[in-house]
Amino acid sequence: MQNNKKLIAITGGIGSGKSTALKIVHGFGYLVIDSDQIVQDLYKKRKVLRKIKTFFPNCVDGRLVLRPNKKLIADRIFNSEKDYEKLTGYLTPLVIKQIFSIANQQKKGLIFVEVPLLFERNYQNLFDYVWVIKREKSARIESVIKRSNLTKEQILERISAQVDYDNIDLKNYTIISNDFDEQDLKQKILIEIEKIKNA
Repeated sequence: MQNNKKLIAITGGIGSGKSTALKIVHGFGYLVIDSDQIVQDLYKKRKVLRKIKTFFPNCVDGRLVLRPNKKLIADRIFNSEKDYEKLTGYLTPLVIKQIFSIANQQKKGLIFVEVPLLFERNYQNLFDYVWVIKREKSARIESVIKRSNLTKEQILERISAQVDYDNIDLKNYTIISNDFDEQDLKQKILIEIEKIKNA
């Protein structure tokens, strides 16, 4: 394995602990790629903002300097399946392109990527391994409420927009339960890393 490059996708529903898993892996010294950070960077690009403005004219302010109103955009896409598909259908391929641009610069080793819409966009086969972080729904909701200004109803809207991880076939993927503390998650991740290294 030492001379090989392996790309591992980390996915799961909102509040499942994807970012925590990515932080743990980074703490072990591996290269990590954060899709959320890529999206934030895309929102700084004029070309991207101009495109989003054509989708939702009232959600991007300014003419010379464009400023996205992310709250308005979120309200639009999570209240309209059509708008959700429009935005994610545009942004997600750009995110995937950037992921592989970064990954292709690496010659060897394990590379971990947080990919929120992996199954929704059918990208699972692009990766050597897929880890699905699973967590009980009430804990997911509580976690998101703590870190954001979203209401329970808004969080449930976001959950319903994602794939139902309790009712899809995940037998070909690695399921990591995140129903205890961070130390427990860390131990589980360490075990899965060793499995990959020894494969």
